[in-house]
Amino acid sequence: MSEKFALKWIDFQTNWSSSLSELRKETDFADVTLISEDMVKFSAHRILLSSCSNKFKFILKENNHTNPLLYLGGVSSQNIGFILDYIYYGEVNIFQEDLDSFLAVSYTH
Repeated sequence: MSEKFALKWIDFQTNWSSSLSELRKETDFADVTLISEDMVKFSAHRILLSSCSNKFKFILKENNHTNPLLYLGGVSSQNIGFILDYIYYGEVNIFQEDLDSFLAVSYTH
């Protein structure tokens, strides 16, 4: 039997984190558009949304459109921005007065 080798990408976490940050800033590969209650559009990536939210996964799993539009009624553009920052950067900076609203929206979506 031949010998088995384990290969590890040393900078994997750093590279992945950097790549997600770039994806958040650019829209080249975005394949979902989120629309806020106040009619602001956000580009996002279905694979990231569905990996972070069972609701998004449920909606996007059977959706065959190349770039679905998802209207998030009752969710402000500020909160969508916070949610996307959290998904793509792994953290978000929020003022205390915005925290309750963000947590309420994040929990339901």
